[in-house]
Amino acid sequence: MPTATFFRLPEEKRTRLIEACWGELTRVRFTDVSINRIIAAARIPRGSFYQYFEDKEDPIRYLLEDMRQYFITQLRDILVEAKGDLFALPLMAYDRFIGRQGHTDPMLTLFIQLITLNKGLDLQSLIGSPQGFIGEQQYFLPDPLWEVVDPSRLRRNEREYADQVFHLACAVLAFAIVETLHCRIPSDRVRELIRLRMDLLRCGGASDSYKEENT
Repeated sequence: MPTATFFRLPEEKRTRLIEACWGELTRVRFTDVSINRIIAAARIPRGSFYQYFEDKEDPIRYLLEDMRQYFITQLRDILVEAKGDLFALPLMAYDRFIGRQGHTDPMLTLFIQLITLNKGLDLQSLIGSPQGFIGEQQYFLPDPLWEVVDPSRLRRNEREYADQVFHLACAVLAFAIVETLHCRIPSDRVRELIRLRMDLLRCGGASDSYKEENT
């Protein structure tokens, strides 16, 4: 976590430093981040850096947590708008993050740059947090999102079940983003695929006769 001195900086200087940190994080892997390049871009002395951060991992942790909170806030807003319907989340989130006109959310653009450089970083690892532990159970679904989920829309209304639905919904969203930005599939087609995949998640893909044969 940055020091109190960092938060007392004039807004212009703090913004310049944050932009320098983002510039470095989206250029190289976390392991190759250079304090020298950050301070050169931010136009601050090296000693000042250590007045604001403990080490080079400190700004990485801070920016990742800021990104995590941003996405949680966005997803919470979407869930509130969807009246707690987890099945509606991927399509609504896709429209918010990608947009009908193909304008990608700036924070999503940064996130894609980070996961391109750093293997193992993905939406699950970003949103998942130790705060999701309940007793011995770890939940991928963060508390602020669980608070606005309508469990009555689920076949089982406990949190563990909602957690798995959310996990799969995020996988659908992540795959749709990849299809749009990397596979260059038109957004209208991707939206159709999101609807199809969420219908499969909502209703299942097996026919009634098959279900009867296998019960």
